[in-house]
Amino acid sequence: MTLNPIAAGPLAFSLLLMAACSRGPARGVETRAASPEAVQLNDTARFLAGLPGRSGGPFQALESTPSWKRYSAELADTWSAAQKDQFDSVDAFQRRELAGLRNGSSFVFYPFSGPDVLYVEHFFPNGKTYVLAGLENVGTMKAPAEYTATNLDRELNGWKQALSSIFNRTFFVTSEMDSQFHGRVANGLLPVILLLLVRSGDTIDGLHYGHFDDNGAFLPDGPAPIKHEGVEISFHKPGETASRTLYYFKTDVTLEFEKHPGFRKFLERQGSADTLVKSASFKLHWKVCNALRDYILKSSKLILEDDTGVPYHYFENAAWRVTLFGDYSRPDRPFRREYQKDLASAFENSANVHKLGFSLGYGSGRRPSSMIMAERVK
Repeated sequence: MTLNPIAAGPLAFSLLLMAACSRGPARGVETRAASPEAVQLNDTARFLAGLPGRSGGPFQALESTPSWKRYSAELADTWSAAQKDQFDSVDAFQRRELAGLRNGSSFVFYPFSGPDVLYVEHFFPNGKTYVLAGLENVGTMKAPAEYTATNLDRELNGWKQALSSIFNRTFFVTSEMDSQFHGRVANGLLPVILLLLVRSGDTIDGLHYGHFDDNGAFLPDGPAPIKHEGVEISFHKPGETASRTLYYFKTDVTLEFEKHPGFRKFLERQGSADTLVKSASFKLHWKVCNALRDYILKSSKLILEDDTGVPYHYFENAAWRVTLFGDYSRPDRPFRREYQKDLASAFENSANVHKLGFSLGYGSGRRPSSMIMAERVK
């Protein structure tokens, strides 16, 4: 399937990933959280997501401007197209292949994720704890007063550009994140994470900045840190009474994962994981990620990945039941050397290859896509 959520014109930027493709709840919907901080987080996230805020909220005047109305309409169209062109098929895959599995976990681990909460929620909608990790800064949310009629066009145009890769490419491009989320649009990933959560129909209940210690405990930050190591976000879906938790950590999961074991111990505290890996630059193929790969193989009940994840030969033993989806194709440059002959041979056995139904990852929209699902059986 070719991803083309922006057929509506040049301004209909590509926001492709998560689902709730309606214009969202009507004005007047209040956040469940009582704290003023949580209310403000939802106000700002909804404004950036093109969704109407509370009656009397801090963005009500700006929402009446032509700039925001145009932004809101374009994003609604883009989101709706993304749901139709991509996520209806992703959701069908989830119901067909994942929903009936009995060995799943309520803890979902997504290394090399960037701010991509969309795919992790679509593939694992029943997760209670999500842990995302990358090298990008956590960042902070701007105060509502920082958005003005004078700078509104610049701010909204920046968000259009910042979100484009997730819709066009199905992942956030590292070089673009380096440009957009290091001060040009935001000073980190937190704003886009909250934007995507509320656009997907979630409500933010609160957040805490923090870090993990050497024993893997998550400790709240004091007033001193300017650049936070991690953030804990609590949120709920419509009709839910209990909050879910999403963590994002700025951390090196290559050699540092072994040298400084605090993050690994934090993950182990969460229990067995369902692990998602996609568009991961093939790092799990390299020695630099031996420790991370070892953790994933030892701690996961289920691994869902594209060919950039754990190499296929690690699953060729009795501990795993493997199902293949789609059609495997040779990686693009500069990853041609990561072509897996054993995986190509496995895909030639059509009896174990199932329909995928959507395009994903580095070759999205240009060449066949594939996924590997490995279930632990021992």
